[in-house]
Amino acid sequence: MRQANPEVVFHLASTPFNPPTISSQTHLETIVQGTMNLVEALKGRLNVRVVAAGSAAAYGSGSRLREDAPLRPGTVLGAAKAAASLILQMAARLYQLQTRELRLFMPYGPAEHPSRLIPHTIASALEGRQIRMTEGRQQRDVVFLDDVVEAFCLAATKPVAAGSVFNIGSGVGTPVRTLVARIMDLMGHPVTPLIGALPTRSDEIMEMSADISAAKTHLSWEPRTSLDEGLRRTIAWWMEQHTADSTQQTAQRIAVCCVLGAVCCLRVRGPRDDQAAAGAGGGGWRGTP
Repeated sequence: MRQANPEVVFHLASTPFNPPTISSQTHLETIVQGTMNLVEALKGRLNVRVVAAGSAAAYGSGSRLREDAPLRPGTVLGAAKAAASLILQMAARLYQLQTRELRLFMPYGPAEHPSRLIPHTIASALEGRQIRMTEGRQQRDVVFLDDVVEAFCLAATKPVAAGSVFNIGSGVGTPVRTLVARIMDLMGHPVTPLIGALPTRSDEIMEMSADISAAKTHLSWEPRTSLDEGLRRTIAWWMEQHTADSTQQTAQRIAVCCVLGAVCCLRVRGPRDDQAAAGAGGGGWRGTP
């Protein structure tokens, strides 16, 4: 840290919510201990601004949640995020560190991990695979990646109080089944989602949406990207990847066929053909068997 001498630290280290097979210990070591390690490393650096990625999972379930809502996580990841949030606020009070936390609701956009809801839906549709899903009644507050990046930049530069927390979302809870249906609309309905094919998880958060008034007031931030625009841009990115992958696979198949063809030709010719060709002044394969 002394060698880097940073002015701003973006603390993004975290475990993902999915897959659910991630152990409790891994969640706690990565999120809680990782945050404490960062605080310890920054002790005495009062001018360094720390912008941390928090999570709406710290709240548990709720609609139009404000930053002062009780933290009632229903998952281990949510509990770890809540603990990390308290550590950041403690560091602001005890060590006068310039911490600020952005509680992200459901960011999405290009290059998101393919196991998550929106990219999984798009990729499945592009490949003609069935989209097996729950009843899809759980709500998510989705916010496009570009808007999230802008929020981080503003949090790093705006003069806000140490220990501040800001919700980053759209302010609207959208049912998962509505999100999937809108993606299908924009893609021309290549497949039909199988709604209700999967059970709802026991730790599922059914309501999740943000009150983003604090971010509007103190960061001068609000999302600029509409849901349809964000989905179109995300679909376009995945279509490009799908096309590139298909082209690469085709090129690989052609290369394999060429290699196999060359091997077959060598086997058909044999050493006598090579000698005959050399004796006739030829240098290559002159016909087919």
